[in-house]
Amino acid sequence: MRTPPAPQIVDPPPLDRASLDALLPGSRYFNVAGCGPTMPVVRGAIERYGRWLDSIGMFSHVGFAAYEEALAATRDELASFLGDPGGAGRITLLQSATAALNVALSSLRFSRPSRIVTTDHEHASALLPVFARRERGDEVVVVPYANDDATFLQRLERELDGAGALVLSHVSHKNGAVLPVREASALASRRGALSIVDGAQAVGQIAVDVRAIGCDAYCMLGHKWLHGPLGTGALWLRDPLDARLVPSFVGWRSRESSDIAGHITLKSNGERFEIGTVDVSAFVGIRQTLAVHRALGSRVAARLQALRAKVLGALEVLPLQLQSRPQDPTGIVRVRPRDADVTTLVDRAWSEHGVVIKSLIGPDEPDAVRVSFWYLHDDAAIDDLALVLRKVLS
Repeated sequence: MRTPPAPQIVDPPPLDRASLDALLPGSRYFNVAGCGPTMPVVRGAIERYGRWLDSIGMFSHVGFAAYEEALAATRDELASFLGDPGGAGRITLLQSATAALNVALSSLRFSRPSRIVTTDHEHASALLPVFARRERGDEVVVVPYANDDATFLQRLERELDGAGALVLSHVSHKNGAVLPVREASALASRRGALSIVDGAQAVGQIAVDVRAIGCDAYCMLGHKWLHGPLGTGALWLRDPLDARLVPSFVGWRSRESSDIAGHITLKSNGERFEIGTVDVSAFVGIRQTLAVHRALGSRVAARLQALRAKVLGALEVLPLQLQSRPQDPTGIVRVRPRDADVTTLVDRAWSEHGVVIKSLIGPDEPDAVRVSFWYLHDDAAIDDLALVLRKVLS
């Protein structure tokens, strides 16, 4: 029997709205920082590959070879997209940025208890594995970031003295601020600390160059600003053989060789931190996603900046306190109602007007509303958002 060849991604991809926008016409969705719906062209690539793989059996000779080839191609393209052409061996494929953060933090090995420095703008996906290090005797220091890079870096430099690792976001999920990750990574390097950057809110909306940043680890996912599939992520490591990083979990994908006597040799690249079988179709979807972003190029950043200006202009006339910096080049804006309950405002925006925005509720700071938008949002959607907020605030 002749086996049909594996379906390929579409490259160059179509860039019309029907190919990129999965939302129903007229949807008013402003929570891309939570999840950007998977683009139809990407969904198509996933489904075509999945059906083909099912038809021949993934663990057939042809199926398994294709499985390995697809994952290798994904590592190669992700490395290039992150600013490390030829760096496929520095990529670990995982199911989310949360998984990447956990792999990096659980793998840390110190000769004695150390200090982990982080910031108050981190998502729970970073803070939980950071705080879990206390069970190993490590100290955790949380440095505040008040939208002032100079003050933040001065405090960070002091706290990094004697620290083993630094964990910080590239873009804040709270207010869209771009943190000074390059300067922070340089400070960590001078102190001998390993720098781990959470890029969950960065990849897909701003350019990422891990080499220019100078970090030791960069964590990412596919389902937010890339508008790729759920269940996809990756960890980039400057040096997968760094002695400070010892895999906490191992499986058949981690090993170069092993025997029944327990002689184990792990792979010498980022695959040593991978464990077992993954949904290869989803990672084919990541390749299709990256093809779209390569084709869009600088248009994404330009459109986000134009939309940000329009959003800020629409919100400044409402009884809202802006808690984001106007100059940040991201699609995340945080506001606090002056005389309204955040939960009620967000619930009414949805239940009465079909507008999706995000409430930020926490014990450590005042409640707020997060609005997040992407390249495909049009001016009419921003006008509708402003009108709805005006109604519910009145």
